[in-house]
Amino acid sequence: MVKTWLKTGISITMEGPDHEKGVRRAFSNVAQTVTAEQVTELAKTLEMVSTDNVTDAQITTTEKVILEK
Repeated sequence: MVKTWLKTGISITMEGPDHEKGVRRAFSNVAQTVTAEQVTELAKTLEMVSTDNVTDAQITTTEKVILEK
């Protein structure tokens, strides 16, 4: 089996006065090697420019898998 990285994305949930149930913000074209520290810094930045608070983040990686016969 051969895996090839295709893409990584981050989906962040934010809650605040205007959307108490939460709203999702999606970011595409994220580096393959994104770290927890980088996601934390992104969350802090989003909170600085908004009245909302980040409640969680999801990192999604898509890979192509070729099965060898």
